[in-house]
Amino acid sequence: MSHLLDQKFGGARLAYFDGGMGTLLQAMGLKGGERPERWNIEHPERIKGVHLSYLNAGADIVTTNSFGATRAHLGEEAPELMRAAVRVAKAAVAEAGHGFVAADMGSIGKLLVPYGDMPFEEALGQFKESFTCAIEEGADLILIETMTDLLEVKACTLAAKEAMKEIGKKIPLFVSLTFDERGRLLTGADIKGTVAMLTGLRVDAIGLNCGHEPKALMDNVRALLNCCTVPVFIQPNASLPIVENGKTIFPTSPAEFAEDMLEIAKLGAWGVGGCCGTTPEHISEMVKATKNIIPAGREIPEECVISGRSSSLSLGVRPVIIGERLNPTGKPRMKQALKDGDMDYLLREAIAQIDAGADILDVNVGLPEIDEPAMLKAAITAVQTVAELPLQIDTSDPIALEGALRVYAGKPLINSVCGKQKIMDEVFPLAAKYGGAIVALTLDESGIPETAEGRLAIAERIIAEAAKYGISKNELLFDTLTMTVATDPNAANTTLATLRALHNEYKVKTVLGVSNVSFGLPQRPLLTAAFISMAIEAGLDAAIMNPNDATAKALFDAACAIHGKDEAFSRYLSGYGDKEMKVGITFGSQISLQDAKTNAVSHNNVENTPSNASQSPFYTAIARGLSSDAAREAKSLLAAGADPLVLIESEIMPALSDVGDRYEKGSLFLPQLLQSATAAQAAFDIIRAAMPQGEQDDSRKVILATVKGDVHDIGKNIVKVLMQNYGFTVIDLGKDVDPQVVLDAARTHGAKLVGLSALMTTTVPAMEETIALIHDQLPGVRVIVGGAVLSADYAAKIGADGYGKDAMASVRLAEDFLGK
Repeated sequence: MSHLLDQKFGGARLAYFDGGMGTLLQAMGLKGGERPERWNIEHPERIKGVHLSYLNAGADIVTTNSFGATRAHLGEEAPELMRAAVRVAKAAVAEAGHGFVAADMGSIGKLLVPYGDMPFEEALGQFKESFTCAIEEGADLILIETMTDLLEVKACTLAAKEAMKEIGKKIPLFVSLTFDERGRLLTGADIKGTVAMLTGLRVDAIGLNCGHEPKALMDNVRALLNCCTVPVFIQPNASLPIVENGKTIFPTSPAEFAEDMLEIAKLGAWGVGGCCGTTPEHISEMVKATKNIIPAGREIPEECVISGRSSSLSLGVRPVIIGERLNPTGKPRMKQALKDGDMDYLLREAIAQIDAGADILDVNVGLPEIDEPAMLKAAITAVQTVAELPLQIDTSDPIALEGALRVYAGKPLINSVCGKQKIMDEVFPLAAKYGGAIVALTLDESGIPETAEGRLAIAERIIAEAAKYGISKNELLFDTLTMTVATDPNAANTTLATLRALHNEYKVKTVLGVSNVSFGLPQRPLLTAAFISMAIEAGLDAAIMNPNDATAKALFDAACAIHGKDEAFSRYLSGYGDKEMKVGITFGSQISLQDAKTNAVSHNNVENTPSNASQSPFYTAIARGLSSDAAREAKSLLAAGADPLVLIESEIMPALSDVGDRYEKGSLFLPQLLQSATAAQAAFDIIRAAMPQGEQDDSRKVILATVKGDVHDIGKNIVKVLMQNYGFTVIDLGKDVDPQVVLDAARTHGAKLVGLSALMTTTVPAMEETIALIHDQLPGVRVIVGGAVLSADYAAKIGADGYGKDAMASVRLAEDFLGK
C-alpha cells in the first residue's frame, strides 16, 4: 500500500485496530433502542473517551462511531452524524498524539434488487453521501465492515471510490466481510470469488470481522490469506454473547483473545483488532502478545479468478466452456425474446446451459432495435438470479458495458477488447475501475493478420496498453480468431500457431470460438471436434461453444482427458462412465431444459438441479425459480380442472421443501432460495385467487419485527419472503419496533408465533424485553429469534422459544410450532 499507513508500518510491524463500541456505550448508559450514532452529537465526550481508551491500549486505527450512518438508518441526520463521528475521532487522535481515523460504514440494512427492494444506485448514493462527509472532515481511511452481500459491498466500495474522485482526494479503502462457517457470505459468495471482485475494484486491504471468536474464524482466515494479494486484517468477536448471572457477557477473556490473535498474526495477517464484545483490555493484551511479530510475507500464486454471485473459477487450471446460447446472432427466438423483454426465455436458456455443463455463460443482447444498455443491465441482473457461475459480458457498446459492470455481482469476463486504439481507450478504463478479466482479440484497425507473427504483434500491443491501466497480462484471455478452413485451408494452422505461442512463450491465457472453423463444409461436427482437440493440445483455456450440443460437449471432455487436462479423468468419468455415447448417431443433438438432466452431466452444477428432476414442469419451474413459467403452469393446471389445494400440497410445497433441503445442505445458496420462493409466490397468487374463501387457511399467522433501536432488517425480510411462500400469513411490523407495538399486533391478529430480529449487540436488551412482555401478556404465544449477535444458548437464556440460525431454520421452527 503506497499511502500513509504503508509509510507508517511498512511491513515492519502489525497494524493495530480498535475493538467493539456498542458494549462500552451500553456500560456508559446507552439505552435499548437508542441509536449509538446520535451520541456523536449528544455525548461526544463519551465517544471521544472510548477512542482514547483504545489509543491508550495501543491501537493505531480508531473506527468512527458511524456503523449505520446512512439515510436508510438515520434519515436526514445521517450526513451530520457522520461528520460528527469523524470530528470526535480526530479530536481523540489529536489528544493522544498518534493514530489514524477510519470512517466506518456497515450494511445499509436492506437487500438490493433483485432480491430486495432497494435499487443499486440508491444504495450507492446513500453510501457516497456519507463517505463524502467523512472525507471532507478529514478521515484518514475508509473502513467498510461486516458486509454479507456481494452486490452491496460492491455498491459501497464504488461509492467510496467515486466520492474520493469527486472530492479529488484519495485515501486508503479497507473492506471487511463476515463469512459463515462454510466460508460463504449470507448471499452465497465464497472467499476466493469475493476477494477477486474486491481486488479487481482495487481496494487497499481486505479483512474479516464479527461472526465468532478468533478460534472459530481460523479456517476462513487461512482461506483469505491463501488467496488475497493485498494486506489482510482480522477483527473477531470476543465470542458470541451469553447471559451469566442476569448480565450479557462475551466469554472470551482478554488473555484468551490475545493468545488466539497471536496465532492469526503468525499466519501472515497485516493488521489485527477486535469486534463485538472486545474492549480496550482485549486490545491491550493483544498488542502486548503480538508486538514482536513482523507480518509474514505471503507468496500467493498468480491466478486469474472470475466469479459469479456464489461461485468462483480460476482460469487456466483446466479448459472451460463458455456457453454461447445467450446471443441473438442467428437465433430468431432469442431475438424475439429480447424485443418482447421476455426474461424467462433467457433464464430457461441459461439453466439449460448450466445443466449441460457450461462453466461460464456469455450474455449478449446486441440488437439495433432495442435499448442495449438498459437490456444488458436487465439481462445480467436476471441471469444472475438463476446462475451462480460467472458471466461473460459481451458487448461492443461501452455505455452498455459500464452499466452491466456496475450491477454485476462478482468479477466478470469482459468480451472484448482488440488492438484498435479506440476500443482499448474505451474498455481498459472500465476494466480498471470495475475489475474483470478481458477477452482480447488479435485484430486491429488493419483487420485480422494472415500470419501468426502479425497476430502476436497485436497481442504485444494489447499487453503493453493494458499495463498502462495497471491491468496484468494475467487478466487477459487472447482470442487468436477462428476462421473457416473452407475459404483458407491454412486458417486453422495460423490460429493454432498463434495460440500455441501465446500459451508457451507469452504465458497468457487463450480463448476461441471453435465452431467457425467448419463453416461452409459438410459434417461440420467432425471438423469442429478435430479442431477442439488440436486447440486443447496447443494450450486452449476456454472454448466458446454450445454446451447443449451433447456430442460437441462429449468430444470437448474427451479431448481434455486425452491431453492431460482432466485430473484423474474426473470430468470424463463422472460424465460418461455409466453410459454409451453413440457419436455417429447423435452428432448435433440438442438438449432442452426438460431433458438436460438425463442427456448431459454438469460437472460443477449437478447438485443444484432439482432432486426430483423427473417431476412436472410446474414443480421444475418453482424449483428453478422461473416465476412466469410457474404462473403459466398454475393457470394451465387450474384450467384443466386441478384442485387448488392439491396443487399446493403435491407440487408447490414439495418443490419448496426440495429447495430448502438443498439450501440446508449447502448445495445452493440464498439467491436461489429466494428465487424459488418468488416463483412459488407467483403460483400462489394464481391459485389463491381460484380458491373459495373458506378454503384459505388463515390460522398460520406470524408477526415479524426488527426490535426497538435496530434498523437492520435484511434477515427479517428474507424470513418474511420464505414464510409467505411456505404458506404462512406474515404481518411485518418493520424495523425499530417498540415491544408494546409487537404485543399489540400479536393480540390484534391472534397470532400464535412472533419472530424477532436483531443485528446489533446494543439492541439485544430490547429483544429480551419484548420476549418477556409477550410471554407475560400472551401465554401460549411462541417467540423465535434470529440475528448475527445471537446463538442458540443466548436465545434460550433471554427467554426465546426457538433460535433461527438462518431463514430456512426459521421456517422449520414455524412449521414445528404451527404445523406444515
